[in-house]
Amino acid sequence: MRWFVSIAGLRRDAAEEYSGRQLDRAQTIEGVSEAEFIRIYVDGYSPRWTVYAALALISAILITPFAITGLLAFWDWVTAYVNASDVFAPGYYPWMFYLFFALVGAWAFCGFVAARFHHKRAPEGFNAALMRARGEPIDDVVIRRARPKWARRARVIAEGAPKKEL
Repeated sequence: MRWFVSIAGLRRDAAEEYSGRQLDRAQTIEGVSEAEFIRIYVDGYSPRWTVYAALALISAILITPFAITGLLAFWDWVTAYVNASDVFAPGYYPWMFYLFFALVGAWAFCGFVAARFHHKRAPEGFNAALMRARGEPIDDVVIRRARPKWARRARVIAEGAPKKEL
């Protein structure tokens, strides 16, 4: 639900942004239609994480019965193979510990898969997509990141500058 509400708000914001850019920064949207600008804006700023989080939760719910069945069968096989004592029987602390953490691990795996898809399928950033839509060759553009303040200080200290220059 949050995704649908956010997308509706983003479409409204994109239409306002497009009309505002037409008034004072027309060169930034030159050759880009309003529909294309809205699509680029929504793709660039949509809260995709909500969809992937929902998929992770749904997959965790769906995998739980199968995981419990498999984990119980594995526990029975291991305890029978090593001829374990009754302390390792179902219902005792070693079994509870194993089942709890193995089930949490299965759920974490669902989150891992969802996070992998989230990062692998990330769309192009808004500014880069807008530049591409205008026809600018962005593959040749190098965008310099500003060095964080702590990194500048670290370089100055490493070069042996006096502390009063910091």
